[in-house]
Amino acid sequence: MVIKHIFFDLGGVLLDIDHLQSLQFWSDCTDLSIDVIKDHFPHDVNEQYDIGKLTDHEFFRAVKDALPQPNCLKEDDFWRGWNKLIVAETETVGLLPIFKNSYKIYLLSNTNPKHIKHVVEEKFSFQNNVHKAFYSFDLGCKKPDEAIYLKALKLAGTKPEESLLIDDMEENVAQARNVGFHTIHYHDHKSTVDALRIMNLLN
Repeated sequence: MVIKHIFFDLGGVLLDIDHLQSLQFWSDCTDLSIDVIKDHFPHDVNEQYDIGKLTDHEFFRAVKDALPQPNCLKEDDFWRGWNKLIVAETETVGLLPIFKNSYKIYLLSNTNPKHIKHVVEEKFSFQNNVHKAFYSFDLGCKKPDEAIYLKALKLAGTKPEESLLIDDMEENVAQARNVGFHTIHYHDHKSTVDALRIMNLLN
């Protein structure tokens, strides 16, 4: 086994996320309960946004329209709440500079333009230790769709047998394995470090 390329997921691996923070902010802005917002949130629309099929404004309008009417959710408040989803870097970010000189490091994430441009790129610097980022909204598909793995491999100029994916979602890991990736199902930093040591990728 010769791994030359390591693909990291973002949310749940390199970044801590907390949906409750977004829901609480929107609840405070609209006087709708967290449960009501959660029950009415259009996840199918979110999927379209994540693969680049909707503009920022179209996504906001779709969410606002899906909530009980009338509601007073303003677009600025929606995005402020949306960006509260991303809380902080995880300890695993510390692996990136360790790996950077020995492996090609990539991000492979289901995400959206707002979170990348207005949170990740503005608040965090770990991208300096990443060779390239592959995002669902750029590629037009998302994990666990087989297409996103194949596109990422092609753009990285690598083969699945030379690649490792670290992801916190079991279905994403399973599909990557089907494509031929080596995989680590991320649960926490310590177990990931242990797995990397077993694979002789980390001392």
